[in-house]
Amino acid sequence: MNFKSPFNPKKPPGKGTDSRGIYYDLLFQSSMDGYIIFDKNTLEVTDYNRSLADMLELAETVDLKGLYITQVMMRYLDGESANLELLMNKIPGEWNGEADFISSAKKNINTFIRSFVYHKDEHQFQALCIRNLTEMVNAKKELVIYKEKMEKAAKAKARFLSSMSHELRTPLNGIIGTSNLVLSEKNLPENIKNNINILRYSSEHMLGIVNDILDFSKIDEGKMELRKHRFNIKESIDKLAKSFENEYRNKKIELVFTYDPRLENIFVVSDDIKLNQVIANLLSNALKFTISGTVTLNVSIEQISATHVTFCFEVRDTGIGIAEEKQAEIFHDFVQVNENSDLRRFDGTGLGLTISEKLVKIFGGKLEVESELGKGSKFYFTLNFELAPKKEMIKKETVSPEVKPDIRGVRVLIVEDNEINARILKTFLLKWQMRIMEARNGVQALELLKYHRFDIILMDLEMPEMNGYEALRQIRLTDNVIPVIAFTAALLENMDLLITEAGFTNYMLKPFRPAELKEMIELYAPHRKIDYA
Repeated sequence: MNFKSPFNPKKPPGKGTDSRGIYYDLLFQSSMDGYIIFDKNTLEVTDYNRSLADMLELAETVDLKGLYITQVMMRYLDGESANLELLMNKIPGEWNGEADFISSAKKNINTFIRSFVYHKDEHQFQALCIRNLTEMVNAKKELVIYKEKMEKAAKAKARFLSSMSHELRTPLNGIIGTSNLVLSEKNLPENIKNNINILRYSSEHMLGIVNDILDFSKIDEGKMELRKHRFNIKESIDKLAKSFENEYRNKKIELVFTYDPRLENIFVVSDDIKLNQVIANLLSNALKFTISGTVTLNVSIEQISATHVTFCFEVRDTGIGIAEEKQAEIFHDFVQVNENSDLRRFDGTGLGLTISEKLVKIFGGKLEVESELGKGSKFYFTLNFELAPKKEMIKKETVSPEVKPDIRGVRVLIVEDNEINARILKTFLLKWQMRIMEARNGVQALELLKYHRFDIILMDLEMPEMNGYEALRQIRLTDNVIPVIAFTAALLENMDLLITEAGFTNYMLKPFRPAELKEMIELYAPHRKIDYA
């Protein structure tokens, strides 16, 4: 059908011309929505616009005028359309709803219809305003498909990272564990000790890279969450600073920890592990780029109220410093500001500061830097923490330093399929005079539990025949008391939650630190207190 605009630019409206009608027709034909008008009494189509013809892809020879609205619906309405029965019978005067049409070219059209009634002279007309939503509906469908693909990709990525973490950590556990075993030997020649320390340092450096990549991946996907609990800032950071003493001593750099005296009695509710991760990254970075001098860690209180306290954390060094034009780049992914200089000898992935900056942001703060080339750097950030309830602050266990837990004779079941890992674990437990039995998978472990009693179970998660999760599920059917420590090389997302929900007492990541393992066994295994004084 040919549409001719009633507006003639060469003959503007003048006397005797219904200019308002011409403008109405112009708007009617130029509307992006399709319109079809029919007589409310006879249901005969009286008019429709160009957009409707385009939408239904009508041929030039097709004219809907004179047809009944029910005939139009029968011809173009999709047989599975929403509101089918209503549109095929009597369309209410004031109504709106969805409908699907099929064009003359057999294309599906998703629409939204608005119906209204108007009067002209003595007649009643009903108009349907039909908006084409096909592109939007298709875009939504594509978005859903894209989202599903992204979710599958994210799950695949998580599985890949978990698998790679396990595969990389397992041999590293063997190297670091064996290094710790050799170093624990008495009267070790100095040259052997030095070589083993180099081996252990290199392995722990590789482990740090693996951890950085996993952390970066979780933060980048927005899956890193704070695990809040009660702790003392000073006590937590004091332990962290002490863990760096040997590294700083070996490099002959002085590490100074200064703090506001009020920190001694302030307990907060937050995530001390992630806070320590930030500070550890900054201390490690300061040590790496400081050739001589001092690194100072300072924690001050900026503001304190009845419910919250604001701390300022600062790490200052006397190192090589950062050029002003490079300072904006240091928090970017995989960036090393000295990569094109002689100072490239300072190794690393370039992720430490990126991870720290993102973690501080999760806490609600901003990691900032002040530095001058050749004169050192200062990294600092301010965080606001919720104060722990006062009634909890009163409760503080005091244990005499002379009284130590005795784990000698504690019965341990090791459930581990990797022979090297099992051997390393077994060697340390025997040094601590513990009684040991071994199983290579969950099936063997359950069989041993039928005939033997144990005080604690150390169980790997990934094993053939029956993994650690299923083995624990079977154990918990009859025993909810025995401590079961998960041993895993896979650093999974929401590890704490997964371990707790599965029913494990706690978990230990491989490679493990002997001192931390012993401390965990002392915490959970039944033992007596003996006085060494």
